[in-house]
Amino acid sequence: MKKKRYRTTFSKMAVSFVTFGLIPLLLLSLFFFFRFSRMIRDNMTASYSDMTAYVADNVDSVLSSADEAMAYLYDYQDADGNTLADALIDETLGETDRELAVREALSDILSRSEYISSLRLVDVSGRIYSFFYSQDSTLRSDAAERTTMAIYDEDDDLTAMQLFGTIPEEEICVSSDDYIFSMARNYMDISSIETTCSRRLATLYADIDVDEIEKLIEKSSLNNGRFYVYSLSTSSYIYSDDTEDYLNGSHPLEFCENLFDGSSGFEKVDGQWVFYQKISSVDAYAVLVMANSGIMGAFYQGASILVLIITFACAFLLVLYMMLSIRMSEPTRKLKAAMEEVEQGNLEVRVNLDTRDEMEYVADGFNKMAERLTDYINQVYVAQICQKDAELNALKMQIQPHYLYNSLDVIRMTALDQDDLKTAELLESLAKQLRYVMGSQSDRVYLKDEIEAIREYFVLMKVRYEGRISLVLYLKDEDRMLVIPKLLLQPMVENAVRHGLRDKPGLGAVAIRVERKADHLEIVVMDDGVGMEEDVLERIEDFLKHHQVGAIDSDDPVSIGMKNVYDRIKLNCGEAYGYTIQSKKGMGTVITFTLPIWEELEA
Repeated sequence: MKKKRYRTTFSKMAVSFVTFGLIPLLLLSLFFFFRFSRMIRDNMTASYSDMTAYVADNVDSVLSSADEAMAYLYDYQDADGNTLADALIDETLGETDRELAVREALSDILSRSEYISSLRLVDVSGRIYSFFYSQDSTLRSDAAERTTMAIYDEDDDLTAMQLFGTIPEEEICVSSDDYIFSMARNYMDISSIETTCSRRLATLYADIDVDEIEKLIEKSSLNNGRFYVYSLSTSSYIYSDDTEDYLNGSHPLEFCENLFDGSSGFEKVDGQWVFYQKISSVDAYAVLVMANSGIMGAFYQGASILVLIITFACAFLLVLYMMLSIRMSEPTRKLKAAMEEVEQGNLEVRVNLDTRDEMEYVADGFNKMAERLTDYINQVYVAQICQKDAELNALKMQIQPHYLYNSLDVIRMTALDQDDLKTAELLESLAKQLRYVMGSQSDRVYLKDEIEAIREYFVLMKVRYEGRISLVLYLKDEDRMLVIPKLLLQPMVENAVRHGLRDKPGLGAVAIRVERKADHLEIVVMDDGVGMEEDVLERIEDFLKHHQVGAIDSDDPVSIGMKNVYDRIKLNCGEAYGYTIQSKKGMGTVITFTLPIWEELEA
């Protein structure tokens, strides 16, 4: 074994002072002196430029998604192969049928972009059709006047998409306090080359909730500054952090509008930093405006921070020295406390020191002494007692079930001596059931053993219910040796008797049918009892499928056994297996098991 090297306390104190004191202080001072100011400016401007580009890219994704959905209007066909143009051109079509056809097309468009909140379509005759994501929203009665204000003029580009600034949604929609901006695209007659560029059938407006843009800006984690999305072609705001900008027509970017002649950049204007990034799909910019103190505030505080760092370093050295002094005495305190524990009889105590000096050597010797004492006591005394306790517990576990079986046998023999054959038969059935339940601890049994336990259960139930109930089995001989999970059928049969047949007047029966399919085993347990209400059946099915393994429904004891069987099938057989329940009030209940085909017990 390699011998440990130890250092003196003095040498460790000296190394600690130099390593954690003088060297870090010198390095930190030099680093902040030469690098702090330039690092702040470069990092902050790069960070805010990236942030502005991030917002611009995401806004572009929103607009592109909506634009692609709107462009799909040319490819749209209903179930009969009719296009939107057919519905708009066909003069023989009734207004109700035309509106249904248009709304169906708008519904399809709306489903193709998660960002569109509503769609409006104005045909050349001035008819307005609308479809809203929210079922509670409806178009205002005076929407015709408000909507036609934004319809393209005949001189406008008939095919390009146009972007309109944000307005309160209440201008077009009833009972709304949201703000929206709109994208418009003319829908042309593409039946021929001439009409494609000259004949407009309608104008489609897609409204996007401005909250979609606000969510993107919130993801940028901007702590200070103001974001805008500004349309240069229409001189309107798509997004502003102040909603008043949408209402009073103010122009907060007027002081820097002349900057927006490139794709991106940043500039300091009138004491404010302006970062801008062009949105590629439209003539609009994402703009971030920040006060100079927001960017260079740290630069102005650089000298103060440097002084604070040096002060902190000196204070840290003082605290470190005190902590090291305390630590030097800590091993002695630990050894003293451990010795007191041993003195009280606790030989499990150990002292763990990693000081690499004389105290660690003493602690190792103490631990070895305690280990030798513990080993000696365990070998001579504790081990013998534990062995005897284990043997006694094992004997008790063997005696308990045998005592129960023997007691039942004594009672049964006494009944036979008194010529009480029925009682003897019942006791024998009970004993067989107990042996089945408490006997083998295996999770799987042969099907014949499970069926035999059910037969014995019915011996008791026939007496209990005076012969009103019976058991019917449909089981082929070659299937008797198939293997199933233990106690799979018994809880279901017991539920059928207690909750299905007990309250039924007259005769009743429980039938069990076993059928081997191509890839699974099917076992059906059915009764002709009182059945269940539909809401009760739905509650049981919900409890089985949507509650965690081992859950208990205290309000319904029927579900406890069913949940246990359901969970055991899933755990032992796999998620593909289980059972289904069918029940009709007054007719009975059918439970169908789907199980794997097992032909051998587990080793």
